[in-house]
Amino acid sequence: MNNRREFLQQSGLLAAGSALTGSSATPSMNFIHHVLFWAKNPNNEAEKTQLFKALKALGGLPMIQTAHVGKPIITEFDKPVTEGSYTFSVVLTFADAEKEKEYLYHPLHKKFIDENKHLWGKVQVIDSQAI
Repeated sequence: MNNRREFLQQSGLLAAGSALTGSSATPSMNFIHHVLFWAKNPNNEAEKTQLFKALKALGGLPMIQTAHVGKPIITEFDKPVTEGSYTFSVVLTFADAEKEKEYLYHPLHKKFIDENKHLWGKVQVIDSQAI
């Protein structure tokens, strides 16, 4: 990792994974796919609603163990190091990298991209595997 921000982002992912299961990662849940979306038109509520609903729908795919769609929350405690410029955060957990690959190539995931890519200006993916 090159800087403190990257370290804190990675640490946050590990904490998120623990929070999702109530404990540290287990062999049945050891792969986290975290995606940040920046809306192309952040003041367009209809577009944000469409993207939110589409993201929530992805969580129903069978290879996903848990799904969380959220928005930025910044507290005074960690304000200087918290990334809060994105519109939506999606955290999906999988048993392993193969299940995530199955998700990435699933027709509904591809359809999600095709039907919604015009709604975001930037996307950042952070994948994490338990060690």
